[in-house]
Amino acid sequence: MLLEDADAPRSIGLRPLTPDGEALVLRVEAVDGDGRWTLTGPLLTPDEATGLGAWLAGLPGDLTLGADEWTTLTFRSPALSFAGRRVPGGGVELRVSVLGMATADDDPPPPGQPRRTTDVVLGLQLPAAAVEEAAVAFVEGLSAPPE
Repeated sequence: MLLEDADAPRSIGLRPLTPDGEALVLRVEAVDGDGRWTLTGPLLTPDEATGLGAWLAGLPGDLTLGADEWTTLTFRSPALSFAGRRVPGGGVELRVSVLGMATADDDPPPPGQPRRTTDVVLGLQLPAAAVEEAAVAFVEGLSAPPE
């Protein structure tokens, strides 16, 4: 699943890799004005992953939310969380938090220095259709053979 901001060079991608006991290993890739960041680990249970897809798919049409009302989604692992709301004109605003991300693999640190890590919080503005398509792709990826 790739969620790309409609107006700025910011994005977050979540790709299911393999099951790990009761958890699902995800590769998370984030791009923002400060660089490219990655995190791979057992971040969601299979039920949480399915719930994330359903939450994202339902967010654009959730008429139970009032104007400017945010809804949040947290998981057993504190490393990943989502908040979102509908915005006028058929859009969605998301805030995605990922703790402990490292600089991207193609941005190695200077020799002898550790890879930089940081907590990344991305604000994304997206068309409703893009959120729904990403949610469907994510759920479909959950049933794909592991990489």
